[in-house]
Amino acid sequence: MNPLLLRLYPPGFRRAFGEEIGEAYREATEGAGPGARLRETADVVAHALRLRLGIGSAQAAGRLSAGAAPFALATTAAYAAFNLIGTVGDWYVMRIAGTAGSAAPLVSLMNGGYLLTLVGAVVALAGRSYAAAVLCAVAGAAASSMSFLLPIWHLSPGLRWDLVGFLLTPVLVAALPLACPPDLRPARRVRSGAGVLALVAWAGLLVAAMVVTDPLGIGLVVSWRFGVPLAAALVLAGRQAFAGIRSTAALAFAAAPLLTTLYFSGWAGTEKVLAAAGAVVLTAVALRLRRGSGSDTPNPA
Repeated sequence: MNPLLLRLYPPGFRRAFGEEIGEAYREATEGAGPGARLRETADVVAHALRLRLGIGSAQAAGRLSAGAAPFALATTAAYAAFNLIGTVGDWYVMRIAGTAGSAAPLVSLMNGGYLLTLVGAVVALAGRSYAAAVLCAVAGAAASSMSFLLPIWHLSPGLRWDLVGFLLTPVLVAALPLACPPDLRPARRVRSGAGVLALVAWAGLLVAAMVVTDPLGIGLVVSWRFGVPLAAALVLAGRQAFAGIRSTAALAFAAAPLLTTLYFSGWAGTEKVLAAAGAVVLTAVALRLRRGSGSDTPNPA
């Protein structure tokens, strides 16, 4: 094993478990091909970085990241679906009116990024190929943001900085689930390749159905075009995601991706975001009081 890999670990952990890590790495890579060696090296690097950053499964930050991961994925999927519904709906209306032309390359890149983000987030929520699926969501979010930024890059620098939060927040929210420790990732809810394809098709059909039923966005746009995909993503996350919220900090961390997305997207102003944050605090207090009163209840057994 390359000594540089071991040096990635914190000194105390390296002194205590360095020999065991080296032996396990040798056994895993003995006679293995380049692909297997690369995967094992990536696993070692990821494990060392998690320990360095304090986001292991035995640490509070790691457990908080695990609790927030499904809600960040749900927010990512809903935001990508919202943007797809809007752009595809505009194209659908223009096609009916006979004014639709060929999509500009940057618009196609943007929509491709949203689609990749949606697929990656949905597959990760289903517990299949978690790391690869999250990386796909991050790559899609980055591609969409870059395609939005390129046309305005030549404009005033002040405008570019004004859009930093708008363009960077979806990428950061999509990347948050990467901090989830491997042993705390969402359980596999779909076990076959056919199930994954069906799930992806279901997400695409949901977007298409919302485009066809309300292409002009006559309804309440945010509550309809964002709320319905968000509700569907939370259903996919399942009870396991909500069961992982066991403290006030976990509740606040789980709500953060949604609140930041609402704020930096411009859908909700400071007052509404603060009101939502206040509701989160009141919910946390109510849950704590309920648990406290429940603990005083005598056990009839």
